[in-house]
This record gives sequence, C-alpha cells and structure tokens, in this order.
Amino acid sequence: MRKNAQITGWNETLGAMQWFVYLLVYSIPIPIVIGGLYHLPMDEIASLMQRTFLIAGASTVLQGLVGHRLPIADGPAGIWLSVFVILGDMALRQGDDLSSTLRVLEGGMLVAGLVLFAVSGIANRFASWFTPLVTGSFLLLLSFQLGGVFIKGMLGAGGGPLIGDRAIAGLVAVGVFVLVFCLSTWGKSWWRSYAILIGILAGWLAFSSMGMGGAAISDASWFRLPQMFAWGPPQFDLGMTVAVLPLVLMLLSSTLAATESMEQAIGDSQKEDPKRFSRGALAGGFTHLLSSVFSTVGIVPLGGSAGFVSVTGQSRLRPFLIGGLIMVCLSFIPVAIGLLTTLPAPVAYAVELAAFVPMVGLGVRAILREALTERRLTILGVTLLLGLSIMFLPSDMFQGLPTVVQYIAGNGLLVGVLIAMVLEKLWKEQKHFVA
Repeated sequence: MRKNAQITGWNETLGAMQWFVYLLVYSIPIPIVIGGLYHLPMDEIASLMQRTFLIAGASTVLQGLVGHRLPIADGPAGIWLSVFVILGDMALRQGDDLSSTLRVLEGGMLVAGLVLFAVSGIANRFASWFTPLVTGSFLLLLSFQLGGVFIKGMLGAGGGPLIGDRAIAGLVAVGVFVLVFCLSTWGKSWWRSYAILIGILAGWLAFSSMGMGGAAISDASWFRLPQMFAWGPPQFDLGMTVAVLPLVLMLLSSTLAATESMEQAIGDSQKEDPKRFSRGALAGGFTHLLSSVFSTVGIVPLGGSAGFVSVTGQSRLRPFLIGGLIMVCLSFIPVAIGLLTTLPAPVAYAVELAAFVPMVGLGVRAILREALTERRLTILGVTLLLGLSIMFLPSDMFQGLPTVVQYIAGNGLLVGVLIAMVLEKLWKEQKHFVA
C-alpha cells in the first residue's frame, strides 16, 4: 500500500509539473510576439509575461474548481492574438499611436467580459448555435491557423534564409516534434504520459549544448506584484465594441469546443453536466475582466488541452489544479521568469504543434457525429475554403474599409465559424445523404 501511495504521489507530482510546463510553454511565446509587434522594451515584455502567467494560472484554477471543472488549461486566446496582430498592423500602417491601440484592446476585453457575464445565465440557449459541424469547423480552423504559426516559429520564418544556425535550430525543432509525436503515438506507459515534458527537456538540452539557448530577461528580484492597467486606462472605441459581439460568439464557441473535445478525450469518466457551459462562460467573463485589468491577451480555455490529454493521458483534476497554482506562484518571482524564458522558442513551438495533432482528429470526429448530408458537406466546404483562404490574404487587404470591417474580415477563423453558424441556422436540412 505504501509503495502504491508513493507511486501515486510521484505520478501526481510529475503530472502537475507537466501541466505547469504546458501552461508555461503556451504562455511564453505570446508576450514576445506582442512585445515585438508593439515595440515594447524588454522590461515591459517581462512584465507582460509575468501578468500572462498570473492570469493564465488563476483562470485555469478558477475554471477547474467552479467553472467547467475539467482539466482544460487556460492561456492566451488564438482569436484575441489575431485581433492584437490585426490592430497592431493597422496602427503601424496608418501611423497611429501603438499605446492607444493597446488601451483600445483593454477596453475591448473589458466589454467582452461584461457581455460574457450578461449571457452566462442563458449560455445554454446559445449551445444550439454550436452544432457538431460548427464545433468541428472551429477546431479544424483553429488547428490550421495556429499550426501555421507553430511551423513558422519552429523554422524562424521571417528571419531570412534557412541557413547556418537557423537551419540547425529548425532541424532540432523538427526533431523535437518527431520525438514527441513518436512517444505519444507508440510510447508505452510512462514515456507516453510524459512525452511533452521529455520533448521540452531534450530540445532545451540540445539547444543549450550548442550554445543556442534563449536569452534570459534580466531581473534579479525575488518578488514583485503584477502591475494593473500597465498599458494605461482602458479606451473604448465604437468599432471595437461592435466587433466584440461576434468575438464573444467565438469565445463561447471556443469554450464549448474545448469542453466537448475534452469530454471526448477523457471518455466516459465524466458525467454529463448541463450547467457546465454556463459556469464556463461565467468564469470566462471574470477572466476577461482580469485580462483587461492586468493588460494581457485575452485568456480562454485552450482547445489544445484535449490534444495534450490524448497525448499524455493526464486527465486527473488534482495534478491539473496544482499545475495552475504553480503557474500563479511563478508569476510573483521575476528571477524565475527570467530563467524560464531561456526556453528556446523553436522548442516551444514544436511541442505545441505536436499537441495540436490530435485536435484535427477531434474536429473531424465532431463533424462526423451527425450524418454527412449534401447540405453539411457544402457548409463545411464553404467554411473551410473561405476561412483558410482569408488566412493567406496580405495584411493590408482590407485597409481603407471601416475599422469594424477590418477587425472581422481579416480574421479567417472568425469569418469561417460565423459562416458555418449562419448557414446552419438559415439552410434547412436536406434529405439526400452521401453514399
């Protein structure tokens, strides 16, 4: 019995560390991307990373305890990241003040949080909008959109030809992806459960042995409280306020897709909970208010968590909550943040890509939960074709159009899922089935 208890304790400890590393890996790249886009100095990037760690960890624990109560990690939302990128690019092209743009984004997240609060009590009524086709389309488009980001990050796209150290870094990142994929697919027991942690450690060691580790953010202090409204007081913009309404639908879709995909990943171990969606939406509203107050990219349940659980088998709630608490504690220790930021970005992108591989299957499985009629196939085709095509458009394509149009039309994930929702609602079911 004592031996079994020790084994269980070790498994929980390692599981908590792996959840913590998963949260960490997903949260590290985003502040660096935002900092570069908005020309933030290194100390502000470090502060943004600290705030991101705090809200991601706190939101993870909040959702696990009183929200959806599933092992779904929270982190910077892909949908919000795309909005940050679109607005930042617009501001640069039009010569606007970048700090003002960040305050507009604070205001947008504040409005989103209030709207989520308002609709949380009737969130289940919106559940009918997110049919298996809509949910599956969301998972597929999210996987493709972020998969492109991860591949570019692995190979250092935009930094010039893939030669010299960049070529070596790219090869190591590809090796990390292959290692995690192989361990998670064919590994046995312990190896499969800790595939992502093994991949991170192997990649980090490989980069360090070649003198190519990431640059640490220098801060020797051992305790510091996160700054509130670091970008200044929220600024409310009519275009952003209008654009928040479809964004809230995407946030609800993201929450529902994350919970449904996790329920699929963990099988029959969870009983059906009719209030899960409403609680998740309410907790999400509170998280968005915190994201605005602490000036971070909007934090949401990560759809990739189901892929992570599928890869590792880590579906227990206790290690998950401990991992979130470790993330919160870390956010108050700048010197530790500086050390952890030496994780090479290509390694972070590689393990994220590996964790998203099962997401494509989950998206396909969601779509196949209902029979494939000609109508559903056509809606899926239009959704994927237009959503993916928009992702390939140049960033200045919608320049000159009203701001709200630029916010929405330049986001392939948002456009694709909205198309799927509208067609599902307006197009009546057909009777002819595909053979």
